[in-house]
Amino acid sequence: MSYAQEPYAQFVDDLLTALTGGVTREQFVFTPERGPFRLVPAGLILPGSVRVFGQSGASFKLFQADRDFVLTPSSEIQWRAREGGTPAAGALWPDGGTLFFVNYDARSDLGAVPLLTDRNPGSITRLLAESFAREYAVLSRQLESVYRSGFIDTATGRNLDQIVALVGVARLTRTSAVGSVVFSRSSPASADITIPAGTRLSSSEPPAALFETSEARVLRRGTLSAEAPIRALTAGAAGVVAPRAITVIHRPIFGIEQVWNPQGTRLTGEDESDEALRARTRRSLEYSGRATTGAVLGALASIPQVREKDIRIDEDPLARPGVVTLNIAVPLEPAECVRAIELIEQTRPVGVRVVHNLDCDSPLGGVVTPTINPDDETATGSGLTLEESGEALVAGGALFYPVAVKAVVVPMSALLTAGERNALKALAIQMIQQTVGEAGIGEAIVYNRLVEKLMAIPGVLDVTLDLHANLPGVLPPSHRNLIPPRTLRPTALESEGGTVRVDVGGQLLALDVSVRVTLRGAGLEGDQAANREDARTQIAGQLRQGARDIASLAVPALLALLTESEFYTVAEMEFVKEYVDAGVRLNQLFRAADAAVPVSTLERVWVRTVRLLEVTA
Repeated sequence: MSYAQEPYAQFVDDLLTALTGGVTREQFVFTPERGPFRLVPAGLILPGSVRVFGQSGASFKLFQADRDFVLTPSSEIQWRAREGGTPAAGALWPDGGTLFFVNYDARSDLGAVPLLTDRNPGSITRLLAESFAREYAVLSRQLESVYRSGFIDTATGRNLDQIVALVGVARLTRTSAVGSVVFSRSSPASADITIPAGTRLSSSEPPAALFETSEARVLRRGTLSAEAPIRALTAGAAGVVAPRAITVIHRPIFGIEQVWNPQGTRLTGEDESDEALRARTRRSLEYSGRATTGAVLGALASIPQVREKDIRIDEDPLARPGVVTLNIAVPLEPAECVRAIELIEQTRPVGVRVVHNLDCDSPLGGVVTPTINPDDETATGSGLTLEESGEALVAGGALFYPVAVKAVVVPMSALLTAGERNALKALAIQMIQQTVGEAGIGEAIVYNRLVEKLMAIPGVLDVTLDLHANLPGVLPPSHRNLIPPRTLRPTALESEGGTVRVDVGGQLLALDVSVRVTLRGAGLEGDQAANREDARTQIAGQLRQGARDIASLAVPALLALLTESEFYTVAEMEFVKEYVDAGVRLNQLFRAADAAVPVSTLERVWVRTVRLLEVTA
């Protein structure tokens, strides 16, 4: 419910009516279904004395008889309406759900006369009423100010600063640089092009300075350019740049080809206005959404040098449910790379894994091939069946049903020290034992619950899990719920027959690849050096993208990751590998004739370098 200041005259009327024997502020909640709004006087109501007031249009109003409402013979307030239940022509109704009040005078059945009756100006009764009413009116205005200070649209000054601070926004002070930029195109615009306020820009030379347009502009039809004011989003001298330094548009605008600042930015002499701060806060809230690819896109576009068109997000909910692939085609400094990963983690949907190409000096993230749950519900292995083994335990008087859990925990960072890996392993073992131990007698161990608990550990990117009974000769399908006999309690403690094995995955296996290519077709035209470099870049990109899912390392397997090109062919390939975490580099050179080497689930393949052995035309 909103609050609106009541005027001084209304308080005077309330006090005079109350002091002279009238009824004041008989209240009703205005909702049509709550009608009729019947008055409860002590005697007969004087129709001409009825005054109705309340909130309408978020402000205080005094409603008029016969235009807005009528008083029925049965002492009911009836609001004038059309047949459809809407206000009659020219009628004013209270806001839905708000209170409205009724003041009136009533004639007593006993004929009693009030002790105070003089309402005339200058009388003692009126003087007292006006004195008290002034204090009420001042308090009412103060309360409205307090109410308005709680909303972005109505708060001002220091109150507005405190409101926007709740969403992480601060007022830009006079130390923030200001200037202007020109948005342009090479040919006259065929239609009006809107350049919204809040369009983010940055300088092209590092360290990049971040700016934002403070007002909306329109590049009119038939024109080539439009100028818009900007303000730096960082305080101090970092926002002062030279002419033509601002050339990057973070979120491309269709029809705008380039941007530049004709003059250098300068420090302003005044703080950001309330209206500008409100507008910037609203834009900040628009980017604060979560759980959508648009939110991830908007968050990454806030990084200097990263434009929206430099980001590609792919998802296939049918082929790869719960996985989103993200690529950023901009080289980032280590600090900016770490910031990008943080933004991805902050904005990605819960339960959805984002696979990205950010390295940060060493690859972070990456793809771990998920294990497919088998559909076959029959037990596999030799010896006793699962049911027979459980019955044997029950017959032997056992209390516990031993559970074996084998897990591979993949950390988000590949830069963990040995101590951090051991700590993560110990925490995962403790989590598994605790989760299994929470199950009661005969209670199933839910496979997905174990995965959920492990995924909840800070710093865990992915988990693969094998779950089965720790009984000799019994190995049921491992990616399913485990149901113990109803008289046994599951346990994963070694002292009670259970076993838990946790391996920390994500061990980097770096490949240094060398290729020999042959240019052909259009690749033989133009600058041969540029064509060679382009071929190497394309090969490197395809290898890095595909090597994350590769099951075995061999030259034929790597060649299979490459797509056929019209401009070149790969004539030969060879590589060497290095275990980065262990610091072991194998000097063996793998060629096409060498046997394939399986890639463990604990390893993550990283194509570190790709170079050309020799280019023949």
